[in-house]
Order: sequence, then structure tokens, then C-alpha cells
Amino acid sequence: MAQFSTKERLIASLLSATPRLKGFIKKIYVTVNYVFYRKNYRSKVSVHLKQGINLIQPLEEKDETFFGYYDKSPENANGWIIFNETTLRTTKQPSANSPLWINIINRITKECIPIGYSFSYNWQQGSRAQWIDSNRMAYNLFDGSYRCAIYNIKDKSVERLFDYPIQDSYSDKFYLSINYSRIMRLRPDYGYRNLPLLPDNEMNCLDNDGIWKVDIPTGNSSLILSLKDIVNLSWKETFKNALHKVNHVMISPDGEKFIFIHRWYIGKQRFDRLILSNFKKLTVLADENMVSHMCWIDSNTLFGYLRHNGKNGFYYIDINTAEYKECVSLTNLGNGDGHPSVHGEWITIDTYPDKSRLQHLYLYNMVTDKVYKLLEVFQGIKYQGQSRCDLHPRFSPDGKRIYFDTVFEGNRRLAYVDISSLIQ
Repeated sequence: MAQFSTKERLIASLLSATPRLKGFIKKIYVTVNYVFYRKNYRSKVSVHLKQGINLIQPLEEKDETFFGYYDKSPENANGWIIFNETTLRTTKQPSANSPLWINIINRITKECIPIGYSFSYNWQQGSRAQWIDSNRMAYNLFDGSYRCAIYNIKDKSVERLFDYPIQDSYSDKFYLSINYSRIMRLRPDYGYRNLPLLPDNEMNCLDNDGIWKVDIPTGNSSLILSLKDIVNLSWKETFKNALHKVNHVMISPDGEKFIFIHRWYIGKQRFDRLILSNFKKLTVLADENMVSHMCWIDSNTLFGYLRHNGKNGFYYIDINTAEYKECVSLTNLGNGDGHPSVHGEWITIDTYPDKSRLQHLYLYNMVTDKVYKLLEVFQGIKYQGQSRCDLHPRFSPDGKRIYFDTVFEGNRRLAYVDISSLIQ
């Protein structure tokens, strides 16, 4: 596998302080590497899998499909799969003038039901469509402001509209919300484009922005954590002249806690820290300026890619003791960052494109410490930056399938592989 070396990753990290220069150099470097390292195939499935890649096809032949982020499964307990469909070419940026269509398809019967559409989306997370129970799903839309809709698939109608967009939900009990306009200003990959960019005076106002909690049964909402509260936690001098945001909110399996990444920017340079909340108290779990993708193993354990004691790698974090344990087997794969999802004793993780522009999907068993390579898929050079297509792997509710987004055929598609023979 044509991996990027530690030295190459270090140079990329140093160039992060100058994003435009980094982007220019990266495009040239990626193109040159692809010419030298390209393979004669666009996908390769491991011998560990008895079946190939299953693609979720669009309703209209020329459209593209995808699901979104790695922290939610597109499938519910009844075999219905959420998929987004777009008429836009996803090599381009999303457009607030072109809707994203939200559909569901039954994995067994192949029956497809159009749910609705949204003008508030991005290629990384869609409109944050997610199941809140076996019959209802939530997604974000725009009707003058960003809001959340809950759709009942039995009644085939929008059951309720909420005043705040959804980020993460705890079943049908409550959800947490963030400011997607602030995200759009600082990280458009995850923002929405329906409103003008926030001006500096609003970006610097930290009192009335942060994380909201919305009670789903009643619709009651409140700002439970302001950016001012977050900035005042273990305050640093670098906070003073920085722009701040929170992102990647993830609620624990028991619904009693949540984590989020606090990011602040000085010019174009980004800094990260990982924070835990039990809805009463805040705790900084990681604060070495690099926190990437996390997931909950259980309600007391986190897993993800971050920097600890100066070393980037995959770590387990005991949230009660703040103890770290490195997952050496995944760190030593040498792929760098990835998007982890968990089901029982299994973790699935993806990679960014290597020098051959191949992305790799792995399955890891936490009990046996074994790593299984599942597949390789090609991502063309035209998919970079905001139009990139991370695999974002996620398990089905029964753990027998792994869903992922891919562009190996030249168009974005939601896909899955059956791993039932491997996990038995």
C-alpha cells in the first residue's frame, strides 16, 4: 500500500497554518503521486468477505446518493435505509438553490419512499438525517431559519418542526443543536449555505451561542452551554483574539453525557480540545491541539484519533479516570486519522486516500486485537476539499453490515458490505 510517510504527514501538519499554500501544494503533490502509484483497479474486496459491494442506486439514473457522517447508521431496526439523493455533481460545492432529496429504501423488498427535501446540507453530513426510533427520522431544513423536522414514515408526513437544527439525538427523548451558521463561517465542509456569513461582531459574541438542548416530546429548548462557558473553562491566552466554535457533538449511549470538540482559530491556524459534559459539569479530556474523530465504545469509554503525550494515534479514554490506552494495532497501520464506528467488540475504521488514491476499510476486534482489511476503493483526484468523499463507515443495527459512501465508480454512492460471515 502506497502510504504517506510520517515525514510527509509532519510537513502537511506544519503547512496547516497556511491553508491556501497547503491546498496548492497538496493538489500538485497528490497528482504527481497518483501518476506514479496508480493501480489498474478501482475496487478490491478482501477474501474475508463472501459478497461484493452493494450500491444504493438513485431514483433518477443521473443522480448521486450518499448518507453522511460516521456517527449514525442509515438503517433502522426494520431494514429501512436512509439515503440522500442529489442532482448536483458532488465534485462541486453544495448549492442553497438546489435541494437534497431524502429517501428511504427497504433493504429486503427494495421498496423506496421519498421523504422530503432540504436546502440545508453538505456532502459530509447531508442534512443530518437520522433515525430517532423505528418509525421516525429527523433532518434539518431551512424556512427562513435552520430548523429540524421529524418525519413519521407510517403516517408519511412531517410530524413536527422544531426551532433548532439537529446535531445529535438521544432516541426520541431529546437532541442537541449547534449553530450551523458559525460552522459555515469557520468550516464550510459541515455548514449550511442558506444565510449570509456571520459578521465578526456576531462571531465574537459568545454569550448566546453554543449548544442547545431540545426536548422532543414537548419542543422545549434551552441554551445549556454557551461558548463563553466553554472558553472560560481552563482559559488560555490564545482564546483572547480567536474565533471559536463547537462541533461533532456526540451523546453517550445512556444519554447522560456528551462530548464535543472545541475549536478555535487564530487567523487560519486551528486548535482543538475534547470536552466532556454530564449536563452539569465540564471536563477537558484532551488538550494537545489535535483532536479528530471520536466515538463512544460504551457510556464510560471513548475511542478515537487524537494527540496524547505528543503522539498522534488511536486511543481509548476512560472518562471516569481520564486514563488513556493506545490501540497500538490501529495506530501502527500507519494510515493516520480515520472515522471509527463501534458495534459490540468490533470497530470499523476507514482511511483517507493513499498515494494511489485508494481508500481502505478495516474491521478491528477489540477482544482478539485482530485487524481485518475489508476492501479498497478508488477516489478520483477531482474529489478533494469540500467535495471529498470520506467512507464514513457505520454498522447496521445488528452489526452484520457496514455502510459507507464511495465514489469508486465515478459518482457518489451509498454502499454496504455484508460482514456476517466474518463476525460469527
